Amino acid sequence: MERRHRSDAGQSLIEFALVLPLLFLLIVNAVNFGAFLYAAIAVANAARAGADYMMMGPAYAGGPAFASPAAISNLVSDDLKSLPNRATATVDVCSNNNGAKQPPYLDCLATVTDPQFATAVVGQVTVTYTYTALIPLWDFARLNIHTTLPRTTIKRMATTRLVQ
Repeated sequence: MERRHRSDAGQSLIEFALVLPLLFLLIVNAVNFGAFLYAAIAVANAARAGADYMMMGPAYAGGPAFASPAAISNLVSDDLKSLPNRATATVDVCSNNNGAKQPPYLDCLATVTDPQFATAVVGQVTVTYTYTALIPLWDFARLNIHTTLPRTTIKRMATTRLVQ
């Protein structure tokens, strides 16, 4: 019995070598996109937790008169501990009472535009975070070509009525 020499003996190896970079790029982008979604959810939850802590004021037995902006910022920073590049996170805390600044917070009248908050004492926590890819790849920023997610700013705001 004679064996015939096949001319396509290395074809599957070449096909694998051509597909491997695309498979690698797909896996890296899936990891980076998952990390981006995790960061967006973590920032939103941290803003919400800060607003909830801000809301619990003098109306609660044993509660603080008002949570200080530093205490709220520390709480939000603790919520963001699991994020890489967490040093880029900034926290803004503000409050107003029908246009009057509510101590000890900054005035946020310009940023609270919802009509349901027009006559209430309003507290607002804004968290801004700069996401960077977990697995960075090459980037052609001048051509606006990115092989993975570029550096992105995530900003989430939580607004709540303060209990008086």
